[in-house]
Amino acid sequence: MPAPFQKLTEIQAYLSTNGLNAQKKFGQNFLIDQNIVRFIVESGRPYVSEGNTEVAEIGIGLGTLTYPILEFQKPTHLFEIDKAYIELAREKYLPEFPQAVLYEGDALKNLSHVFEKEIFIFGNLPYNLTSDILTLISTECSSWKGGIFMVQKEFAERITGEISSLSLFLEGLGKTELLKTVHKKCFYPAPKVDSALIRILPYPQEKRIFKNKAEIQIWSRLLRTFFWGKRKQIQVSLRESPFSADPFFQESVRLSWEKLKIPANARPEELNRKQFLTLGQELLDHMSQ
Repeated sequence: MPAPFQKLTEIQAYLSTNGLNAQKKFGQNFLIDQNIVRFIVESGRPYVSEGNTEVAEIGIGLGTLTYPILEFQKPTHLFEIDKAYIELAREKYLPEFPQAVLYEGDALKNLSHVFEKEIFIFGNLPYNLTSDILTLISTECSSWKGGIFMVQKEFAERITGEISSLSLFLEGLGKTELLKTVHKKCFYPAPKVDSALIRILPYPQEKRIFKNKAEIQIWSRLLRTFFWGKRKQIQVSLRESPFSADPFFQESVRLSWEKLKIPANARPEELNRKQFLTLGQELLDHMSQ
């Protein structure tokens, strides 16, 4: 069964007939390039096909990607905030897919429904919520199998190629890769900037440095502390950051960087990824004693 809105003319006609417009506040830009849709689906297929893996999509919109996701014939969890597209899904195609559940409202509040599931997640993420959504999934979804996300190109390049709090946080939990740049003309209405597809694959449990939620939170706290003040020395951030007020945490961080011979006057951007990961492991060891 084909998706109902694959062509630009079909999308424009539906929006016009129903008096709808893409909502900027929800970051709505509808994907109209079917080659990109197929690329997304095929890039996720090997992971969705594994065992009891379930599927989720954040922001179903007009259902362009939702249809091929539903055709995986897996238990599927759909998240949408716009009432117009919630009604469209319920009337147009969800009756054909009884294995799908639709959650209305803010995905940040509703993702708790899949925290404990073995799940692969797709999503065209609003720019202002991208970091929050990726952090929430990585922290709370204890058994997730990975995900493919459409994000702004600049954001994708930053988390896959630069040293930042979020890029390091994700690297400590799994592999993040930039799959493909997506031109702004592949969307309607066309956004002002190009997008990109990233794929995040969590490390297997036995290979993880940070193995549970408590350890992930320590890793996050360390990174938030160091990157709290732009270009500040790590000793200054440790002393002044609101994330490091606990004396035991402060002392554990100091002992960790001293053991690894990391200078206290270093700035976060002067450290490499391996140093950060090693420091995170050392910090866990100190705090567990």
